[in-house]
Order: sequence, then structure tokens, then C-alpha cells
Amino acid sequence: MTYYYLAFGIPLISEIELPALFPIHNSQTWENPVHVRLGSVPDQLVDEGQNADRNAYCNANEMIYTVAEKIRFYISGGNQVIIEPIVADYHANLIYFYSNGLAAILYQRDMIPFHVSGVFTQPGKVTLFAAPSGTGKSTLAVKLQELGYQPFTDDTAILFIKDGKCYAQASYPMIRLWEQTLDQQSLLNIADKQKIFDDGDRDKFGFSFHGQFATDPVEVEKIIFIEKEGIEMKISPIKNIDAFKALSDNVYRNHWIPAMQKSRLQFSLVGQILNTVPHFMATRPNDVNSFTEFRFS
Repeated sequence: MTYYYLAFGIPLISEIELPALFPIHNSQTWENPVHVRLGSVPDQLVDEGQNADRNAYCNANEMIYTVAEKIRFYISGGNQVIIEPIVADYHANLIYFYSNGLAAILYQRDMIPFHVSGVFTQPGKVTLFAAPSGTGKSTLAVKLQELGYQPFTDDTAILFIKDGKCYAQASYPMIRLWEQTLDQQSLLNIADKQKIFDDGDRDKFGFSFHGQFATDPVEVEKIIFIEKEGIEMKISPIKNIDAFKALSDNVYRNHWIPAMQKSRLQFSLVGQILNTVPHFMATRPNDVNSFTEFRFS
């Protein structure tokens, strides 16, 4: 059976179910879709590569990604993913496809993914929250949804400039929360949680929002960086030089960029975004549930 999905605005044609992604109808007019199948990952890349991290061996157009004793991927040309399960239940390890496999596809297509969550703040515009994992951007987005803001994306999005404006393309319709943050929200039904990650010490769960998912790019109204600092929640403008570092640091899998030969692309795009979109820094106390105090300005 063949399955058809959308991720980051890109159509995927898959031999296997990818339930976190947005399902779409078959169309013969798709341009350059991604093909996903089960198979054997090659032992070597066609062209010489280098280690991007302990799991990823790559060049600009290929990557072999290995999670020891779990799963392997071969991602190539921005349009092919071969999944080789190491254990029988590969579905339990698809989180590595959603995170790393899709990120590699984007880089191979000269698209830069960013570590952001976001909500619609007015019709046709979104505010994005940029922060490293564990800082609370997903939890903040959920708290804002409790106040009536429509979800846009969780954890990742593509940003690009078109006609002098910055646009974001959402990843796929799944909100991801660590187990310890579930009791800080009342929006999501705990019975609907899907375990998507377990490292032995902590669990992460996914919650789908297919019915509210925006499949088209949306204009970015502002970017708010989040850091844990101080004794109260506050938001203030941030200097361009500080914002440049903050946004660069929040490029998704930014340590891959030298090995994937995307340094110039990243530098140029980050500068264009910050020259186009207002940006702010929000600080929140460490180990304190301060999300109810958040204000956009």
C-alpha cells in the first residue's frame, strides 16, 4: 500500500504509515516529492563524506544516520529516504525519521529548519518562539492555546523570505511535551498521548492537531526568543547582534551545517530574517511555572 503525506509543505510518497504527518490525496502533479521506503542502507556514501555527529555521516547530498541497536536511514538528493529497521518494531523509532530524517531532506533541498514553536496571533500571521529543547517553547505554545490562540507548529518550521516578507512553513501536526510538563496544562487530553521518545530517564509524548493544521506558509509577525533567567517573566527588545546569535543557535541541527556545506546559506538567511521581522527576548525563572504570566508585549 502507498501512503501520501505533507511535511514542511513537501509531499511524501511512502511505503509505510507515518501517522505524525499530514495525510493528503494522491496527485500526479506533485513536483519533486520525497519517496520513503523500507530497505537496506548502503555501507558507504556515493561521494566522500564526514561525521556531522556520532550518528550522522554525510556530505551535501547524502546522509547515513544510524541509531545504534534501533534504526538506520539513508537520505539522499532531497527526495529519497531508505529506512532500515534494526529491531522489528520500527514504528517505535520513527521519531528519528520525523526529527533527523526530515531535517536532512530539508538541508539537501537548501531549506533551513529552525527550532521554533508558534501560534496564530492574528488572521494570516504567526508569532514564533525560539529556544533550545527544554526551555519551554512547546509548553508556552500550549498555554497560549488555552487562551484561544490557534496552534501553528511545534518544535520546528522552515523560515524564508519572499517579496520582502518573512514566512514560516509548519512542520507537521504534532505537539510534543515531556512527561513532567503534562500536568502544567489543561488543553490536551492525557488519554490521547502517544509515546514518541524514551531515553530511559524521561519520556516525551505527542498529541496530534490535524484538524487545525495550516498547510500553507504564513507570514511571521514577530520572533520571541526564550531563555531561563531572572526571577520574573518579562519580554523586551533584543539587539540585532544578540538576535543573530540567538537565531543562529536555534537553527535545527545547526551542528550539521559545516558537514552539509550550508554555512553561507544559514548566514544569509538569518540576516535577512532579522532585517525583516521584529524580535524580542522573553526571560523566565528557572524551575518555576511562569507561563501564565506571559504577555506578547
